Amino acid sequence: MTNRTRAFSRYAAGFLMAGGLLSASAAMADWPERPVTLIVVAGAGGGSDYTMRLLGAELEAALGKPFTIVNQAQASGIVGYTTYTSAAADGYTLGQLSPIAQFKLLGQANFTPDNFTAIAQFNADPSAIHVAKNSEITDMKVLVDILKADPGKLRISCGGSCNASWDIPFVSMLLDQGVDVTKLNLIPGPGSAAALQELAAGGVDVVLCSIPETTALAEAGIVRSVAVMSEERIAIDDSIPTVKEQLGKAYVGGTWRGIGGPANMDAALVAKIEGAIKQAVESEKFKTGMEARGFGVAWLDHAAFTAFLDSHFEETIKVINALKGQ
Repeated sequence: MTNRTRAFSRYAAGFLMAGGLLSASAAMADWPERPVTLIVVAGAGGGSDYTMRLLGAELEAALGKPFTIVNQAQASGIVGYTTYTSAAADGYTLGQLSPIAQFKLLGQANFTPDNFTAIAQFNADPSAIHVAKNSEITDMKVLVDILKADPGKLRISCGGSCNASWDIPFVSMLLDQGVDVTKLNLIPGPGSAAALQELAAGGVDVVLCSIPETTALAEAGIVRSVAVMSEERIAIDDSIPTVKEQLGKAYVGGTWRGIGGPANMDAALVAKIEGAIKQAVESEKFKTGMEARGFGVAWLDHAAFTAFLDSHFEETIKVINALKGQ
């Protein structure tokens, strides 16, 4: 299904109200007229919770209606995604939209891009490759050469069942560089904090996570960041080179967060919500709050976010099939 066909199918149902052809745009012109629920597909206290609450506070201040944050992290966020994709397409139950393609590919849920209205992306944090301070891995070329010669030599910590937002772009890069990814020694872990502790203790050789998560150990001289998977060096630590600087080709990826809604949201309503999110993201308070915690502000409007969601599924399918040897 093309983006144009998908967009039409998502919006067409919005024009069928009470059995007639009353315009949903007219009926929802005054959104929001009552409180809006924002579903966070992660637990309280983490990056998703912080960024979504920060955004919700700005939306509430600008629009004059409560934006209530509800954390639904159960089943890796599947519960939260199910809650808001099953809700009425009226803009009053929205939620965090982050990497989701792995659920269907691993048989955990049946989400596809058709289940969502991708309203806008507001955040992206690139993955980075971290090693112990005294590691033989001095740059990405050394790492790739080691894995080409012996794909299983390095113990690589990865999130969950090794299909997380940090892992997919890294494995995609190795696949493109000619590494036999079916033989990688990927070690599932409960999260970045635990993985970094293992790295410090010598239990793993490589950890994939964001730069801000390594700050304390880096300052203590225990962990060293080899490269970041972004187009440019990031502001929080511009001493860390990009993968492109070391391999001559850009490899970009990591986690990202946006606002989504159920399928079939009315086009005019989507445009109104997108505009409100853009205003919130551009506010000084939001930008300062994101910067204070090291989170990147990355804007994609509805059209670009919809296309990006499709490409996210395509890349995830390629990587997971490669890991399975398919």
